[in-house]
Amino acid sequence: MRRIGFILFTVAVLVTLVKLGLWQMSRAQEKETLSSALKYRSEQMYYSLASLPSDPRWYSLTLRGEFEHSKAVLLDNQLYRGRPGYHVLYPFVADNGWVLVNLGWIAAPDYREQIPVLPEHHGELRISGVIAPPSSLLELSSVPLGSDWPLRVQNLHIDKLSEKMALPLRPWVLQIDPDNPVAQQQTWTPVVVGPQKHYAYAVQWFLMALAITGLAGWWLKRSKI
Repeated sequence: MRRIGFILFTVAVLVTLVKLGLWQMSRAQEKETLSSALKYRSEQMYYSLASLPSDPRWYSLTLRGEFEHSKAVLLDNQLYRGRPGYHVLYPFVADNGWVLVNLGWIAAPDYREQIPVLPEHHGELRISGVIAPPSSLLELSSVPLGSDWPLRVQNLHIDKLSEKMALPLRPWVLQIDPDNPVAQQQTWTPVVVGPQKHYAYAVQWFLMALAITGLAGWWLKRSKI
């Protein structure tokens, strides 16, 4: 019974390690596909909301319109060189449609209850950027939106923000180009972990599975003696 229990436990551990390795391999392949799509799509520029394809993610977009500064959004927990801050987002109206635009990072005040001085850019503007899905960070619990503007949020739930603003926001975010005159400090990157790291993690899981297989074989051989 002891040998059978040991074998079953070892098989369960091996299956888990192999699954983890295969999952990391699939994640690496997803990142490679994303990187290729980013490179190709970011080189394609669109100049109106109406001209966008059904899946506009990662395409470049240039618009003329105006910001709505009274409905600013501050994406919380954004670090830059070890300093806490926010990403500043404003709704932008163009082509009779509304888009949430991420201007970039600004530093947080020394005290949590304080709100930073937000940049404002009035009148008709020309902005360019890359269309990206809204950020999705780990939340321990769902936090309702506040009642005061600017809104300080942990995640960009476009549907909730659209309802709160009473504006028909597009279900994505325009990440402004770093060289745009209205851009703040840019810290956003589309791929946080590259495919190489996922491949490295996969190798680690497979090596652990190989090591456990060797140890299990050694123990089973000795237990016969």
